[in-house]
Formats: sequence, structure tokens, C-alpha cells
Amino acid sequence: MAAYRRQGAVVRRVLREELQERGRPVSDVEFLPVAEAAARVAVAPATIRVWMGQGRLGRYRAGRELRVRISELATLMQSPANSNAGNPNESTPEKEAELYLDRRRRAGPKRV
Repeated sequence: MAAYRRQGAVVRRVLREELQERGRPVSDVEFLPVAEAAARVAVAPATIRVWMGQGRLGRYRAGRELRVRISELATLMQSPANSNAGNPNESTPEKEAELYLDRRRRAGPKRV
């Protein structure tokens, strides 16, 4: 077992050297598990999964484990909080509540 670990370490070292020679930046941890990514940006893991579903983050797997690319997470965190703020047609909870209240006001009192 120890021999396999040593071989793996040698292979990783050689790959890092090869990548550095080609000019590609080398990162030990390019992907994070969903839970760790959520902890880094102080959100729930479910939020990370929602962002993946919305296409704001890529969806990557390592076996059965869902992962997040660190660079994508950093880019998302640096972007403005609401990128759709300029879209007047987008439905928000506030707009939905206002529409509901308007419909109720127009309908008048309930008849019993």
C-alpha cells in the first residue's frame, strides 16, 4: 500500500512539473465538495446546488460526489449581487405580493 502512495506522489510531482513547464497554473485543489464550497461563502449547501441548477455554477462530479470549481465560485462571488436588477419583467417576491394585494383590492370585500 505504501508503495502505491509513493508512486502516486511521484506521478503528481511529475505532472505538476510538466504543467508548470507549459505555463499552465497548477493548483492542488481546483474543485471543492459542495459542503466545503458552501462553508467558504457562508451559504447553505442547498444554495450551492440551486446555483448549479440555475447555471450560475458548473456541476462537476468526482465519482458520486458533486463538486464546485473554485474559480467559478470566486467569479460568482465577485459579480454584482443581483445581475438581473435591470430586468423589469423579472418576478420578485415583492412584485408578487403587490400584484396579489392589487387583485384583492379590486375584487372588493368578500360576500358571506
